[in-house]
Amino acid sequence: MTTGDAPDHKRRWIYITTGVLLAVFALIGLFTFTAIRETTQATAKAEQLHDKLVAAGLPAPETNVIADALGEDGGSVCQDPSSPMIKAKYQASITNGAAGPGQRPVIGPRDTTEAVALTIATYCPDRLPDYLSHLDTLRLDDTTK
Repeated sequence: MTTGDAPDHKRRWIYITTGVLLAVFALIGLFTFTAIRETTQATAKAEQLHDKLVAAGLPAPETNVIADALGEDGGSVCQDPSSPMIKAKYQASITNGAAGPGQRPVIGPRDTTEAVALTIATYCPDRLPDYLSHLDTLRLDDTTK
């Protein structure tokens, strides 16, 4: 049987199936391209931050860890550094490590806040002044590690 001998209804199903498959493959290609582009942008920003942390003499995680945690937009670090909830998270991280009534504020390490400032400067530099003004309210010094 040649193509010319196939009935019209069989040809129609072949054309419809081919069109649907082409559309599905095009969508898969589009989503894959978008994911690869986002991963590339996240990796580039993570490399910038890694280099800044190393240049400042701070410990820096691997580039892929930074990219996974912060993505291409900075994640939760860049949501709103001046919001009360984020300020509370930063203040809670500068404590003696106890839980409940034994938890006390301490003089915080300057290098931790510097690492956060470098992160904000890399991912969302427009929010850096808000974060730096918040640092003025904290008691920071070079502490033991």
